[in-house]
Amino acid sequence: MFYDDYDYLPALFTAVADPSEVKRTVDGWRIERVGPIQGAADHCTIHDPLGWEGMNVRMRPGGTPVYLVSREDAPAVPVAALVHPTETLPVRMDDCGDGLATPSGLVVLHADPSTTRIEPAARMLERTWATLHARAAEGSGWLLENFRESLRDASVDPSDWPVDPIEGDFANDWLMIPDEAGTGTVLGILVSPDGCNTTACLDADGKTVATLLTFDH
Repeated sequence: MFYDDYDYLPALFTAVADPSEVKRTVDGWRIERVGPIQGAADHCTIHDPLGWEGMNVRMRPGGTPVYLVSREDAPAVPVAALVHPTETLPVRMDDCGDGLATPSGLVVLHADPSTTRIEPAARMLERTWATLHARAAEGSGWLLENFRESLRDASVDPSDWPVDPIEGDFANDWLMIPDEAGTGTVLGILVSPDGCNTTACLDADGKTVATLLTFDH
């Protein structure tokens, strides 16, 4: 893994070091702080609710912020997300990461203690379904068909779900909504069904203080 492939890291770490601005542009990269992820669990779960892989990172007291990275000239397509569960600043990325399967094209982050994959993201799945119907009408039908197949594989029946999206949903390929309990939050990001990568970000002492998700669009 070479840093030349992650030109946004200096801009991202600059934004994390000064979180006073929700949105900022640094060296051609748009960094937006969203969240925080909140919930009853002591960890934040990152997974495709219709997939088979996932990971947990610890929660920051009061909620875990997430920083979305996109190109300044393409702000509607996030290329990465940094989950920052500590107060300590990351200064570099680890040399190796891991893949994360996202067969449905949706990755969610939440702090719901439920041990089921689908329940914490039930409303997010419905909102995604409606958004992909709208995009199919604009010519991106393969995303809807892929999502439909993932629902079928997970034995989820969307036949009574609405197909008209709420205005603004996934406007920049992400959506934050209340969790199923109504006390926390769930972040959903539309990504490639080919999967994501997760890599630890380290502080000056080499300790893991954040997790970087990278998206292949």
